[in-house]
Amino acid sequence: MLPASNRMRSAPQFRETTRRGVRIPSGAVVLHVLATGVSEEPRVGLTISKSVGNSVVRHRTARRIRAAFASCVNDLPRGSLWVVRALPGAGESESLHNDVVSGIARARLKLESRP
Repeated sequence: MLPASNRMRSAPQFRETTRRGVRIPSGAVVLHVLATGVSEEPRVGLTISKSVGNSVVRHRTARRIRAAFASCVNDLPRGSLWVVRALPGAGESESLHNDVVSGIARARLKLESRP
């Protein structure tokens, strides 16, 4: 699972990341990434609306997304903020893990190309 030190919990961080960050659509999810320049652990936040499904489906989807991030959290740039928004249908997606991992790879390339 994703360590507690890598979880985003503050509403201002969510807001700042979704407004100022890079937006990467990837299959059943949309990733928003913001490089803060601060030398701290990368933080990940999830946004899963009721359009994804009932409570059981939403929580299962959240666990699957967290597991995908946990597999590559050591490769994320330090000081980066990540918000993952699950789209409707993400709960039934067979390729959710691959969508998240490929989105992370594309976001890292985009962040590295920015000044």
